[in-house]
Amino acid sequence: FLCISANALVPNAHTNVPTRRDVLGQAASSFLVPLVIGTLPANALEGCGRASHNCIRTAWVAPSSITTPSGVAQTIRDVLNTYPQKGQAGVDCNGWKIVNDALESDAAIITLEFKSCVGPAALAINLGQPFIDDLKLEIGKDASDKFKVNVLSKSRMGSTDVSVNRKRLIYLGNQLKEKGWSVPDPKYPYEMSP
Repeated sequence: FLCISANALVPNAHTNVPTRRDVLGQAASSFLVPLVIGTLPANALEGCGRASHNCIRTAWVAPSSITTPSGVAQTIRDVLNTYPQKGQAGVDCNGWKIVNDALESDAAIITLEFKSCVGPAALAINLGQPFIDDLKLEIGKDASDKFKVNVLSKSRMGSTDVSVNRKRLIYLGNQLKEKGWSVPDPKYPYEMSP
């Protein structure tokens, strides 16, 4: 149901009667303002639901030997490129891709999509298509001024992910640990103390 006040109608220049295009254009422009105002601020990853079983939010801290954002970005890209396209530990069998790489910009974020294996759940629930998970990594600094990477790994669909996000982050985290990074064990929100 769409309500438009009479003064919101803009008449067509030739007939003095508003066209559907005029009415719909005016209505659409009034809906765009809330969408723009409601977006996340720059450099802020969204969180996970408090009791989430399909989303992990954590942070990885770079060693003090990495002193520039470009050094962090290069390490992150190198580690991501070690992740097998055919997945690992029984997850992400249908590959992954970088959707947006803005690590070198003011946003300092990279977004990836991972595609699941096609098992019974995908056959039953997702019409035989792989499930898609999103991984977002954002460069920032911690309280001691060390570089860190904020991490969000989240399933797009379902209320649980059968530890897929955890397995992915363990793999990537182990690669970073070998390079001297501080990487906590990935935990779902429901596993954390209140």
